[in-house]
Amino acid sequence: MRTLIRLLAFLRPYRGRVILTALTAVGLMVCTVTLPYLTGRVIDDVLTGRQEDALTPIVIAVVVVGVVRFGLAFVRRYMAGWVSLAVEFDLRERMFGHLQRLSFAYFDRMPVGQLMSRATSDLQTVRFFLGYGLIFLFMHAFTLVLVSAILFWINPLLAALSLLIGPAMVAVAARSSRRSHPVLVDAQQKVGEMTQTAEESIVGVRVIKAFGQEDAQGERFAERSRAAFLRSMDANRLQAFYQPLMGFLPVLGLAVVLLVGGVLTIEGSMSLGEFVEFYLYLTLLMWPFRSIGMLVGNAQRAVASGQRIFEVLDATPDLDERPDARPLPAGGGHVRLEGVRFGYDPDRPVLDGFDLDIPAGRTIALIGATGSGKSTLTQLIPRYYDPQGGRVLLDGADVRDLRLDDLRRAVGMVSQEPFLFSATIRDNIAYGVPGAAEDAVLAAARLAQADPFIRALPEGYDTVVGERGYTLSGGQRQRLAIARAVVTDPRVLVLDEATASVDASTEREISDALRAVMAGRTTIIIAHRLSTIALADEIVLVDGGRPAARGTHDELYAMSALYREIHDQGLARPTDLVGREA
Repeated sequence: MRTLIRLLAFLRPYRGRVILTALTAVGLMVCTVTLPYLTGRVIDDVLTGRQEDALTPIVIAVVVVGVVRFGLAFVRRYMAGWVSLAVEFDLRERMFGHLQRLSFAYFDRMPVGQLMSRATSDLQTVRFFLGYGLIFLFMHAFTLVLVSAILFWINPLLAALSLLIGPAMVAVAARSSRRSHPVLVDAQQKVGEMTQTAEESIVGVRVIKAFGQEDAQGERFAERSRAAFLRSMDANRLQAFYQPLMGFLPVLGLAVVLLVGGVLTIEGSMSLGEFVEFYLYLTLLMWPFRSIGMLVGNAQRAVASGQRIFEVLDATPDLDERPDARPLPAGGGHVRLEGVRFGYDPDRPVLDGFDLDIPAGRTIALIGATGSGKSTLTQLIPRYYDPQGGRVLLDGADVRDLRLDDLRRAVGMVSQEPFLFSATIRDNIAYGVPGAAEDAVLAAARLAQADPFIRALPEGYDTVVGERGYTLSGGQRQRLAIARAVVTDPRVLVLDEATASVDASTEREISDALRAVMAGRTTIIIAHRLSTIALADEIVLVDGGRPAARGTHDELYAMSALYREIHDQGLARPTDLVGREA
């Protein structure tokens, strides 16, 4: 019930249109119930010869009622559709906006496919119910009350007999709701899991094909699809039983009316016109009675989908900007980590008492075994995550006290697999500074050594990049990512394996770009290639969530057994570092 109430709240901004829809529905039903009355008058007054001249006015009245009915039906459907689409728009906007505010930790836990399922199929189910299901429920309820009153006015005994099935209908609907709701919730979850697998298969199609796993991935999707099918069939089986049952019960009431009403008409207690009129009114109740099962099922699906949507909307960000957040203080990018403790699972820290001081304008290379916490610590600087202990400071200010927009614009990130949007190259470079001046975009591209290959493209900076940038080479994507980071003029530049996925020739080109970009900026390099590490002023060896040693290559090689082990296993050759250390 709480979920239903929360869903109804989305109608509040459109209550005027909802009321108009309800009023047109009332007018529509009033017109509908007029037709059986006019039919009865034709039988009892015109056909009996009592008012032969009344036929023409009655026929005209029928036509007028039909025209008014048409107009009211058009308005009702148009308004219901408008409200339905408006609610869908609001839900989608609110859901997308909320997703943008959630932290990285939420997306670590929630699969993308589940989110897509909630934003598509679940949202559509809710939209249909709020836009159409509710008005149908109102119409059917109004029809039941109005027509029942008319039936009692015509013949109280016959009306009471025909409506005896009412309590049975309520009992069946209640039992259907209790049994169907948990099945429907689980069915929606299974659909979400299937969507998740489909999303992974599309995004990871290159990996799938590279390892020849098309059949295995197809089987995995088939399993998820089969699970969704079987659970949906469980829900369908319940509805296949209860909905026809809800349609069968009114037929019993109709049979009683035909039997008793026929006897009363034969005995003369009812006129033929009254009997036909009563029968026609009773048939008007057949559709509401038969629809109860379907509407109850739709309501249950909407509530189940609403629960899944509210799971997203109720998720609270693990971090948020403080109400009194202050601007980034002046400085050149001095980074300091003091006793930082952090773990994606708080009980299993990745960083444990991590201390590191990087003076402004200094370039530091982080090396260490996989899982030692190198990438993790760089994600604490722009506050993608908050540490469970200690502090992260940028130019003397705790990053938790700063405005997020200022902080994240001050930290440029270039990763191993840069993500590019399906937009022009110009838009991709200027992504961090919407509306950036043309000169700023060109300067960033030149600094990243990207301008020559961009101008060689058919449409230059207006060339549309394909999805994820796969129409470009790895080196071209990296240089665009560097330009995108540079255009924001960051104080701190983080290069996370920025040359790991390119060949030696392309690596040299990117390294030239990085030297230009790093000039005067605090830079943190995470790399396993010596050519990239050689760009750093110092090397920090990370081990067990803490800095194990710090210094130049020669210093670390002399004093750290772990560094020597990493080096001797193929990280670097001392001769490659001579030029940088000098």
